[in-house]
Amino acid sequence: MEEYPFRFPLHGGPCFRARGLDDLLRIHLRELLDLLEPLEGDRGCRPDGYRLLSDRQANRSLYPSEDEDSPEPSDPLDLYEPRLGYIRRLLESLLGIIDLEADGERVQVDGFRLKDPDQWLVPCGGAGDILAQAASGCNLSCRFCYNKGATPVLRSGPRDPADEYQEILTRIKHYSPQAGLGLFPNMGSPGEALAHPYILDILRELRRKTSEAFRLSTNGSTLRPQVIRGLAELGPVYLDVSINSCSPERRKWLMNDPEPRIALGSLALLREAGIPYTVVIVPWPFPTVRVMLEDLRKTVAFAAGHDPTLIQVSLPGCSREVSENSPFPLDEVWNGLKKEVRELRASCDLPLVIRPGLFEEYEDPAALNDPAVVGVIKNSPADGAGLRRGDRIIKVNGLPIRTRPQARTLLTVLHQSEVTQASLSVERYGTRLDLNLDPGRFDYPYTPETATHLGAVFSSSGVPRAWIERLEELIASRGATEVLLLTSRLVRPAIEHFISRSGRLSNVNMHVLVPGNRYFGGNIFMGDLMVASDFVQAGLEFIDQEGVRPDLVVIPSSPFHLSGWSRDLTGRVYLEIERRLGVPVALVECDPIFD
Repeated sequence: MEEYPFRFPLHGGPCFRARGLDDLLRIHLRELLDLLEPLEGDRGCRPDGYRLLSDRQANRSLYPSEDEDSPEPSDPLDLYEPRLGYIRRLLESLLGIIDLEADGERVQVDGFRLKDPDQWLVPCGGAGDILAQAASGCNLSCRFCYNKGATPVLRSGPRDPADEYQEILTRIKHYSPQAGLGLFPNMGSPGEALAHPYILDILRELRRKTSEAFRLSTNGSTLRPQVIRGLAELGPVYLDVSINSCSPERRKWLMNDPEPRIALGSLALLREAGIPYTVVIVPWPFPTVRVMLEDLRKTVAFAAGHDPTLIQVSLPGCSREVSENSPFPLDEVWNGLKKEVRELRASCDLPLVIRPGLFEEYEDPAALNDPAVVGVIKNSPADGAGLRRGDRIIKVNGLPIRTRPQARTLLTVLHQSEVTQASLSVERYGTRLDLNLDPGRFDYPYTPETATHLGAVFSSSGVPRAWIERLEELIASRGATEVLLLTSRLVRPAIEHFISRSGRLSNVNMHVLVPGNRYFGGNIFMGDLMVASDFVQAGLEFIDQEGVRPDLVVIPSSPFHLSGWSRDLTGRVYLEIERRLGVPVALVECDPIFD
């Protein structure tokens, strides 16, 4: 197979052309400082200026004014592989002051390509990263689609499917499942991979390369019998099927789906084909909240009758781009949905979860890390052992459990091991029960390749105490005594709970603040959707209103986690916050909360 030529055009706009030699050097240094951290010994340092060795008397500023910011990035490379963005701007700035020649003639250069793709392998998310490349488009237009409010860097443009197919085949060729390495992503927000005309061919080629499970999110509109048969031949495959409503009329209205019965009929076909799946429901509070809740009850009952692994209720939100006239009252809607889901669990014999899961318990930090099970996957090892919704896990194989992260970790270890027997001790209505668990005993819809925790399901991952320990270590290493911690609304109560009990932070004046999600607007408030400008605005307002200039600003790393290059969803590096605030900023490592 001929290698796909990874080509990248040169834009050559005035924003990136150097205005003379001094400007050229400043541009290159600024670009490098968005890719690496200079060290003095083993400590990072933050240059904000430079001198030319030919002119030691003049200090030059790297960031002379806020008005000199470059336009908001609009290329996925600025998020996923900024080294290529650097090369692009390096070439563009050079071409602003020189011309290239070949055989004495001026050469017009309008792009560049990679010589050896293997030089660009990076740690990746496995087959899922490759399959996401096939999801550059979508065949429906949901009223609540988050892509409508996506940042410019995440807005996918239309591509020729045949060209995209050739690129994906090259990505598969260079993918190393054993090493966990693949070519850098170069895509926007994922759409509908199963709508790609070559998707089954892509899956077959990828299956030749790896035996790992393929997990695909789908709106269900393409799940006709022949597609389901094709997927069944490529197992293990797991689907997240967004049906959103069991009413054909409402689904058609919600998703602009011209043939809603295809998705609704697919659940029975998936069950027959032995393909495990999650049903995803996004309740939409229009035309009224009452209509939304009535439809949710019917949709949960419909989905439960077709043996999904679990049912996920994704709490709705809307950016300013998605809002219908005005954002709906989010707290009222979310609390109403939480109450409804908790009532529905009593009549549902499979796990029914809310996402984001932290919303269930965030106001009660003790409950947030409680190792209680919110559901059990039918026919899983945990189900066979007798684990039931509401059980508190107090021991796993004899090891005491105090927190939810502990329970999840030990169950994960068991799940991934080759043990043939395990034991759980649980508390049920105040009584201790000892359960014997056989990891090899299971049936549909449970499969060990696609499920976790041997079938036990928790409302969320909780907030690990290790995160606070990393926070303590970070603050101590910086010697800071006046600290501004910027976090999210859902995590804040747990953080304040831990901080109040931390002896290592007793001499630190901690200010915990929740920035507003100004960038996305609407009623979005999730922490992992904050961007650098949100943190800058929050920091400036705190300094102005409180009259306090902190020694250190600390931010969880998760809003800057997506690319591995400490960049937010707009493609901007977190260091911009420090440059704007004039205060040291540090990221404390934490995983994104996907549940």
